[in-house]
Amino acid sequence: MDDKKHIVAITAVIKNKKQDQFLIVKRSKKEIAYPSKWAFPGGKVEKGEDVLTTLKREVLEEVGLNIEDHHEYLKDYTFIRPDGHNVVGFAFTVQAKEENVTLSEDFEDFAWIVSSELSKYDHIKGMEVEVEKAFRNP
Repeated sequence: MDDKKHIVAITAVIKNKKQDQFLIVKRSKKEIAYPSKWAFPGGKVEKGEDVLTTLKREVLEEVGLNIEDHHEYLKDYTFIRPDGHNVVGFAFTVQAKEENVTLSEDFEDFAWIVSSELSKYDHIKGMEVEVEKAFRNP
């Protein structure tokens, strides 16, 4: 494998309409990376896509929600998948236009939660940083 190639991923901290909760999803046990862990929706950037296009497509595909046109950068991250692929990711906060979630087959469950509830879920390490930044007071 060529170590110079990377997967570029985008994840979304999706806020509800009141902006007091956010959506987490439980990854399928069949997923290559982080099986059965709670995570934010998101996925790979496709050729020619910009960040907002990727966010809109991935959120719609994975949880059936439409989001507003605005997105705010939260942080970047990197990890190596069990299959050896290097992933460079970027997390953004977005606003849901509705809250009726329809999960794709990549996920087993979902929850709208408040920041203090995240620790109750077996989630991917580091999500606390995104949540803290997404809900900080300006």
